[in-house]
Amino acid sequence: MAMLRTLSGSLLLLTALAVSSCISPPDFPSTPNIEFKELKVTRITDPNPNIVPQDQVAVTVSFQDGEGDLGLTNDQKTKGSPYYQDPQQGAPRNRNFYNYFITIFRQNGQGRFEPVPLVDPRFPYDSTFPPLDPEGGKAAPLKGDLTFTTNFDIDTDKPIKPGDIIRFEISIMDRALNESNKITTTSYLVQP
Repeated sequence: MAMLRTLSGSLLLLTALAVSSCISPPDFPSTPNIEFKELKVTRITDPNPNIVPQDQVAVTVSFQDGEGDLGLTNDQKTKGSPYYQDPQQGAPRNRNFYNYFITIFRQNGQGRFEPVPLVDPRFPYDSTFPPLDPEGGKAAPLKGDLTFTTNFDIDTDKPIKPGDIIRFEISIMDRALNESNKITTTSYLVQP
């Protein structure tokens, strides 16, 4: 009886291996491709009236990448790498230091969306996400969802003010420095 269970288990394993070997991996391009999936905004208020409220914004995009080389570690940003950012104040910004690019747009009085100026050009809204490849650097097609969450102060003397209609333009970049297409999120009204 035990022999039969082992044999049937082996046959099942061989059948699974035969079926999986017939399935070819998806053929995604080497440049990442993203699609907008969701924009979620949550208001965060503090009981202290001296602290301005914040909108916590979470943008979710679906992604596909042929090599799966998405995400950066801090070790990959060392001096001499294409991602290295010179920490000296006033040094030129290395765009490759980031792999998640975000531009904020505000609707003007004529209904057109215009970029929201940065408070300080040395500090963009861009960010970095960690490696997404489950194989630890092995080149293989990869797809999934990526959610980026950030908080914005909401006040009349801040870049984003109550009553603004805001939306975001997003792109990502892989470790080979291939930048994805740009997507535009839905817009939302900043509540007072």
